[in-house]
Amino acid sequence: MIKICTLLFTFSGILLYSQVGINTQSPSGIFHVDASKDNPSTGIPNATQQTNDFIITNDGKVGIGNISPTSKLEIDGSSTNKSAYNAGSSNIIDFSKSNLAYTSASAGSFTLNNIKDGGTYTLSVRGTTSGNSNFTSSGFTFKSVNNNTTIANTHTIYTFLVIGDIVYVYCVRGL
Repeated sequence: MIKICTLLFTFSGILLYSQVGINTQSPSGIFHVDASKDNPSTGIPNATQQTNDFIITNDGKVGIGNISPTSKLEIDGSSTNKSAYNAGSSNIIDFSKSNLAYTSASAGSFTLNNIKDGGTYTLSVRGTTSGNSNFTSSGFTFKSVNNNTTIANTHTIYTFLVIGDIVYVYCVRGL
């Protein structure tokens, strides 16, 4: 009889539906953390109370400072990268590593990988020869505001703003 009870108790958890809440009595997703313990015991936290919350929703979306994210990751507030991606001397830049990257390659043709609609990316080109740069990425069209000739042995900063399938490029040279 003890074995049957143990077996039933062990497998009964499979049938239960639960949400985990840390510092909140009424979690709004499968995992919900209220860092300041300021959420109400019932109902939905207001906008001010949500600013210190972290949530994973039932459909896998993550919200930081927002308990109703509409995209896979939604941050209400600022975020920063731990570090910029060093592409070495390569002209192939992988923005999955960071949205900030730098290369010692000289101006020329660059391939940008892993850029996404709605993203903003920055590339520092630190080459030893002057020239103009052009950029490609599969599925995107690039439009340059001011693609000036780089100055040898200085930093040229390119900012990429992705809206739909258009990438707007802005250049600051000679830093």
